[in-house]
Amino acid sequence: MTLNLNRREWLTGAAATGALLSGASASAQTFMTPNVNPTAENPIRAHFNENVYGQSKIARKAMIDAFDHSHEYAFSAFFELRNIMAELEDIAPEYVGMGAGSTEFLEKAAVFNKVDGGALLTPLPTYGDILRFSKSLNTKIIGVPVGEDMAIDLNAMRAAYTDEVKLIYLCNPNNPCPTIIEKKALREFCIEMSEKATILIDEAYYEYVDNPDFESMISLVKENKNIIVTRTASKIHAFAGIRIGVCFAHPDLIKRMFGLFSNTLNYTAMKGAIASYQDFEYQTFLKQKNQQCLKIVNKMCDDLNLEYVKSNANFTFFNAGRPSKEVQETMKKHHILTGREFKPFTNWVRLSMTKPEEIQHFSNIYRKEFG
Repeated sequence: MTLNLNRREWLTGAAATGALLSGASASAQTFMTPNVNPTAENPIRAHFNENVYGQSKIARKAMIDAFDHSHEYAFSAFFELRNIMAELEDIAPEYVGMGAGSTEFLEKAAVFNKVDGGALLTPLPTYGDILRFSKSLNTKIIGVPVGEDMAIDLNAMRAAYTDEVKLIYLCNPNNPCPTIIEKKALREFCIEMSEKATILIDEAYYEYVDNPDFESMISLVKENKNIIVTRTASKIHAFAGIRIGVCFAHPDLIKRMFGLFSNTLNYTAMKGAIASYQDFEYQTFLKQKNQQCLKIVNKMCDDLNLEYVKSNANFTFFNAGRPSKEVQETMKKHHILTGREFKPFTNWVRLSMTKPEEIQHFSNIYRKEFG
């Protein structure tokens, strides 16, 4: 008997078969069911700031459907996604670039900074990709410690600036400290310092922010040739392993970074992103779940008198009063993965928000071990 299946039918059948064969070993992280009985093979992943709920059903269907056209070049999908990103941010399409996650933009900015012979000015600690890549290029890095409130200190950044600096990196909200930069102060800083250097503002956690003091800086790129704002689908859209990122900048910068357009993006990923970015209901659901998780861990910290940073992202940062490596190893025995050590805050633990039931399980174990 000959079976004539299209790609969608084959993928759907294969997925169902895989789920049946894998049985209990299937990762609970890709389903709505919370993982409250973690194992070594299926731990609670509270270490990488992922969206453990996975992509929305609408985005998944769009990606499965896309396989019927995945043999075709992806030009039309590229322009469709770019136009949606432009419409969502009320900006012309020529101000939008896209890549395989926001890492691509950070690394390109580091390369151009090196080509231009510039130093990198950055807060510390912060997201490490652009620092690691700049170090690999032997770029001079000027690091500015965050303030006592764990927030990025813009006055200290100004004071640390030298004529060598051609690139300033700001992660807002920051990582591993989930603080924000007050919107008026940031806008003034960007307008002032963009006359001296290119400013890259990494807004990876933008969708999770619920703080009136926060504002995206995308509006500044309309009239400023030295400001870049990056976003990623890796967080709330759960595209960490699928890879979609968006970059907003003046058309001159976009052309330098991407040429006229990029055809390196995955067609299936772009079709999924087109659906996901318009699935506002699912995004609202995820933000609600994130807030529920934060309330649980904040209560744990309050009950145990642990200092913590009020989170503006999908993770928290708290002072365990002991080495974070000790917490990491202890929780790993219970099949719960927590963030690595972040110097100089070696007693602080970065904990990603997963599902409320899983965070409650973490809290119960933490209280038992360290309470």
